[in-house]
Amino acid sequence: MPTKEEVGRRVRLARFRRDLTLKEVAARSGMSATHISEIERGKTSPTIGALERIAGALEERPAHFVEEQVRSLVVLTTRKDRIKTFSCDADDRVIEAELLTKNVPWGMSTIARHITEPGDSCHREGSLGEVVALCQRGMVRITVGEDSVVLREGDALQFPMDQGYVSENIGDERSECLVIAAFVTRKGW
Repeated sequence: MPTKEEVGRRVRLARFRRDLTLKEVAARSGMSATHISEIERGKTSPTIGALERIAGALEERPAHFVEEQVRSLVVLTTRKDRIKTFSCDADDRVIEAELLTKNVPWGMSTIARHITEPGDSCHREGSLGEVVALCQRGMVRITVGEDSVVLREGDALQFPMDQGYVSENIGDERSECLVIAAFVTRKGW
């Protein structure tokens, strides 16, 4: 079990990865910025409820903050270690993604496989960083701001994440895309 200082460090790093201020996390979690600051500085240990609220605000698994983590600079993710995630689109259809790399405390990039059925769409909020998407199967439209591009099997697209984006399966079959996201952190981190 990590110390309260380590839990606080992980909270702070997750907040910086998402380019959020203490006030923004406080607003998203319904907690005070002062309390979150005390947790980040290792002055207090969060309750399970507080940790769940902070994790939700940071779009992170609560376990990320308390699980034992290897501090190696080389991290292997085997096929059996991959994590599948599921979300719903605007029409409550399930969108499947598989994280192909582990979420490491020092990491600024990740790769995921997104699998969608015809008509599925996924909206990602803006953040600092960039995305590279490689369509492996099907046909996907990605819209970034005013620009809309259709990817077919073998096509790749690179774009900044600051405006967010929408990804839609516009084909007649299941689509599969590899998405590499590289996050930019705040200066001084």
